[in-house]
Amino acid sequence: MRIPRVPSTSRGLVLATAFILAGQLPAEEKQPAAPSPSGVDSKAPQAKAPDATKAAPQPGAPGALKALNGQPSVEVKRTSDPQAVAIVDNYLKAVGGKDVLSKMKDRATKFRNIKHSATGETVAEINLLLKDGIYFREEWEIKGFDIKGEPLAFIQIYNGEEQEGWVHMMGTVSSLDGRTLQVFVYDKYMDDFFAHWEDDGYVLTLAGQGLVSKEQYGEEHPCDIVLVSDFSGRQAHRFFFSKTNGLLVKKEWQDAGQNPKQPVNREQFFKRYVDLPFMDGSGLQVKFALRHEVYMDGDLDTERVYTSVVFNSNLSPKLFEKPAGVPFDRAVTGAEKASSPQGGPKKDEPQGIHGSRGKGALTPVGPKTAPAPGDSKSPPPAGSPAPGSSASGSGSSPPPATK
Repeated sequence: MRIPRVPSTSRGLVLATAFILAGQLPAEEKQPAAPSPSGVDSKAPQAKAPDATKAAPQPGAPGALKALNGQPSVEVKRTSDPQAVAIVDNYLKAVGGKDVLSKMKDRATKFRNIKHSATGETVAEINLLLKDGIYFREEWEIKGFDIKGEPLAFIQIYNGEEQEGWVHMMGTVSSLDGRTLQVFVYDKYMDDFFAHWEDDGYVLTLAGQGLVSKEQYGEEHPCDIVLVSDFSGRQAHRFFFSKTNGLLVKKEWQDAGQNPKQPVNREQFFKRYVDLPFMDGSGLQVKFALRHEVYMDGDLDTERVYTSVVFNSNLSPKLFEKPAGVPFDRAVTGAEKASSPQGGPKKDEPQGIHGSRGKGALTPVGPKTAPAPGDSKSPPPAGSPAPGSSASGSGSSPPPATK
């Protein structure tokens, strides 16, 4: 599966804008490959992809990179530190226990995603439904935009049983495939990232102690810091676990900025942990952070505020079936129908779900007026560079999330 470009159609731009607002794929930024979400079996798109890691440094191989401080190291350690593993195990106990997380069958969350920029705020209301690790449904409404008087809203679905995905928008239905599908399913953990970090190919390293200040979090938290690196050694993120209660309070990482030589520093805070019971009568419960804040080089970039989080409500499989509607004239694949430009990836070149997230894959968007479908000359809806990642939630940028 090659990694195509986003189409110039308004529908493609709408989806591109949505991903940027949610922080799932930063505009004009190169992103390294990452392991697929755990729990997605051979019927999910990750498993359909060919081997896309051949060009990347293999685990433990000379030349693998440690990217957190922007300085390459000769080799990334591929054996986890027992102390770091113990800290993560303590975190899993603090949120409810690994055994309880394994009993999570579905999750329904509603949240408000607020993207800050120099020109104001852009708000998206999102309803995300996950089931059995292979079913995904995401309903969007971007506030302040409309198409011919109708709210800017759409639904994306991936059915891992049928290995098909669709987009429903303004009464039409398109296939969801290629890069757009990859971004859609990426980082959507039903339970918690740390429940299966080892199976997903990550390595944990103790990175010392730190302090999350009262000014940053509302109360001071001395923390143990765990460095998490991916299977290729090209991604590294620092997670701050509170010494007080064991919970994850902060994550740090670097992204490539507009200038590749000047990476941007991102911080994500996880706030307002609450106990949420399962709805299946089991009496089980987990802790969940209802507020996430992402800062970019010290400035508030994105807020995610959860208004509803429900576990094990027995979501109907019908929610993940192909929606009714008039077929759109082309699939939402992130590619034009025409062949790729000269010098681009060859048709049979392996890319897959872990293929390169190249520069320019999503085009930055501008004026705050959404075009009607099919009008490729109209300007796209407003947006701005992507926020970052999410944790104790899902649907965020490439860095690993906790839930």
